[in-house]
Amino acid sequence: MRGIVIGLALLAAPGVPALAGMGQDQLADPKAAVEQVFWPKLYGNGGTTLYCGKPFTSSGSELTASAVYTVRQIKSALRCMTDNQCQVVNPRFHYMLADLHNLYPELTRVELARRNAQFGSAGPEVPSKFADIGCDLKATFQLIEPRDAAKGNVARAIFYMHSSYGLPIVGPLQLYQQWNELDPPDAEEKARNDLIEQLQGTRNPYIDDPDLAKQLRQD
Repeated sequence: MRGIVIGLALLAAPGVPALAGMGQDQLADPKAAVEQVFWPKLYGNGGTTLYCGKPFTSSGSELTASAVYTVRQIKSALRCMTDNQCQVVNPRFHYMLADLHNLYPELTRVELARRNAQFGSAGPEVPSKFADIGCDLKATFQLIEPRDAAKGNVARAIFYMHSSYGLPIVGPLQLYQQWNELDPPDAEEKARNDLIEQLQGTRNPYIDDPDLAKQLRQD
């Protein structure tokens, strides 16, 4: 109950538009969500990876389901360390981890660079980290800058997690808002939003109306 009260209070805060309710409540097991829904249903016909734009026809060991708003960041926001602790702090914890709007397919080797880095602008002097595979992704030990065609997807996933679960916006809001305008939703992202609604019952309102991001305020 305490976690739900905290969540409602955050959703009522000035920087959190009440757009997406309390997030999804149909997928409660993160592992099952990935194995039984994400790969076979959301990407059953293949797709492209988020950060590198690499096409694939089926899942495999070279691919992983990458969380835009990472588990580590969620735990930090909830101020808990273990999954059990986080579930006590906020009963929505496992729903957050299983939310399909926050998960994108990515190359496993790229995910290793993403995992402990925060999104930001790396600067023109930073070369593409995976140029050997034609991936326009800039990354340092602490910072990652996606290719332009992925920046809007990243921003809108973060906005969704913020508005749906009361999580803080980790990183520079103004930059994310710029990314949202630079890379508006394309047909693939809109189709993905439609399918996720069928699979877990929620839409990302920032894909339906990107201008909603202008209402957001940094915590």
